[in-house]
Amino acid sequence: MRINNNMKQEQRKYRELITEPTIFTPEHNRIISHAELPVVKNELSITLKIYLESHGTEWYTVFYKGRAENSRTPALWLNPNKIPCPRFSITGNFDAGINMNDYEFLLNRWYHIAYTLSNPDKRMNYYIDGEWVGSFSMTNIQVESFIFNDGPLYIGKHLDWKGFTGQISNFRYYNFRLSHNEVLMDYSGEDPTKHNNNDESPKKSFVGSTIGFFFGMMV
Repeated sequence: MRINNNMKQEQRKYRELITEPTIFTPEHNRIISHAELPVVKNELSITLKIYLESHGTEWYTVFYKGRAENSRTPALWLNPNKIPCPRFSITGNFDAGINMNDYEFLLNRWYHIAYTLSNPDKRMNYYIDGEWVGSFSMTNIQVESFIFNDGPLYIGKHLDWKGFTGQISNFRYYNFRLSHNEVLMDYSGEDPTKHNNNDESPKKSFVGSTIGFFFGMMV
């Protein structure tokens, strides 16, 4: 079922659904009901850390919101080549998304992922380890929109697809679009909801916080 866009969205909030490293196998998942998640009206973001221990020859689910095949906002797969494939449903296309062909994941290595989308911006952004590496922009902006749903969020195995083999930690579900600055904050372990949402100079902000951290260690 689609989300009613007249529903009142909560203030900038997130829920951390997984904190400590948790093992996932192709038949294992975490299922979080729609009611347990922050209310989303027209934006959302997901961040997590992922570690692949092995990989087969199929497509494997990292996360997928919705029960039906034609309702998948948001969703993320790994293809047989260990390449992340963000997916979502938009007007007229239930399987829109991007393939990150230059970003094959290595086994036995942690990655930080950020997935953000916004109806007002008509755009989806994808980040790996704090770096903006991919985006999708709607072209017919007057009639196209992301289609949200009130189905459960599956982390790992979905009803129709196997899950990946490895671990996830620090899985956060936000009810707003993270800016690049805020993605860097999440990557460094900070709380983006305490940020003023200023998108200027993300590298400067990240470097500044890193310098501050090291100066703090020296005192």
